Amino acid sequence: MNCKKILSFLIALTAMTSLVHAQVTTSSITGIVKNKSGNALPGASITATHIPTGTVYTAIARKGGQFDISNMNPGGPYTITSTFVGYELSKKEDVFLQLGDVQRTDFVVAEKATELTAVIVAGTRTISKTGNETQISREKLALLPTIGRNLNDFIRYTPQTKITSTGGISIAGQNNRYNGFLIDGAVNNDVFGVSDQGTNGGRAGTPPISIDAIDQIVVQISPYDAALGNFTGGAINAITKSGTNNFHGSAYYIFRNENLSGVTPGRLPDTVKRVKLTSFKNKTYGFTFGGPIIKNKAFFFLNAEVQKDSRPQPYTPVNVLNPDGSVRFNIVDTVNKLVSHLRTKYGYDPGDFLNNPDDVDRININTRFDFNLNSKNKLTLSYRYTKTERINPGRSTASTINFINSAEFFPSSTHSGNLELNSKFSNKTNNKFRISFTD
Repeated sequence: MNCKKILSFLIALTAMTSLVHAQVTTSSITGIVKNKSGNALPGASITATHIPTGTVYTAIARKGGQFDISNMNPGGPYTITSTFVGYELSKKEDVFLQLGDVQRTDFVVAEKATELTAVIVAGTRTISKTGNETQISREKLALLPTIGRNLNDFIRYTPQTKITSTGGISIAGQNNRYNGFLIDGAVNNDVFGVSDQGTNGGRAGTPPISIDAIDQIVVQISPYDAALGNFTGGAINAITKSGTNNFHGSAYYIFRNENLSGVTPGRLPDTVKRVKLTSFKNKTYGFTFGGPIIKNKAFFFLNAEVQKDSRPQPYTPVNVLNPDGSVRFNIVDTVNKLVSHLRTKYGYDPGDFLNNPDDVDRININTRFDFNLNSKNKLTLSYRYTKTERINPGRSTASTINFINSAEFFPSSTHSGNLELNSKFSNKTNNKFRISFTD
């Protein structure tokens, strides 16, 4: 009977483990409260206030003056205070938390009976990590250069990352398809397994989410936290922006064409003149808007983005000449005769073959709602929608004629969302409950 119970437990444990993913959406702080003599102050009250939203997190120092606050919103600024009967209030301001970090914040407090011109708060900022990881904060996202507004431009900030020739992300030498990519805890890996980028919609050559909707990214390579897994390369965790007590928004328009791209690149013979690139257009435009629904209680954030790219792939045929220089074989005329034959006899139009443009149309919609239900429960709801259509034809060459109607048409639609409830049961016990879906 005992063996059957043990076997049932192992089977259930194995089934549960297979559902665990690398999901990092919050931050934490830890520290010790002491007096100036170095004695711990168990029972001291610690309060952390997220200034943009007014969200308050509290804890009571345990034996040894140790305190911990989990499931906090990444970013900041935070104001953290420590109070204890008979002692002066100690305060740390402009504290910013990195996604997935456990930040050390110690307090040394002075007795009220001591006359002081100022309260001295001492401590060192140390980061507790669960393995090799790289944080890409909001400030870094704003400063790192990007041309295609693709995640690759930011993930390459991780030293162990290599962008492959096909646009894949190889982390720690592993195949790009072995990575895990999550947005607010929802899995956004390529469901077909054929995308070089390894993300939904990657086969269409577009990112799964707008860069303007991302608040922070953390790339984890070898975490030893038992709650993280289901990848062998790296885990890329991104969290979206949230609303605050102030209404804020932005609108943007990004445009590139041949006039903004210089002339023929690369090394050329001295006799060859550099010319402008063939006409093309890359357009991306969108907006963000966020703010309070109920001040200090409920917040919203919305981002919408549209991308329209057209990349030409021109073909200039070179006719076959006779020894005397006359045209022996006119490629355009010959191919046009083939096209006319297909139209008249079979009713099929193969399309153009001299310029087969690679066209991309994408729309991203990202929403997020945050609720401070009470002092111990905080709820987050987010939803993302991406629709992409790409026409990717082959380019005609000296040895191959490709018609536009032989192009690959790749439509991709993704719905992704999650519900996350962060709860504090006691001074020692916290819980994170999450339901996520990707379709």
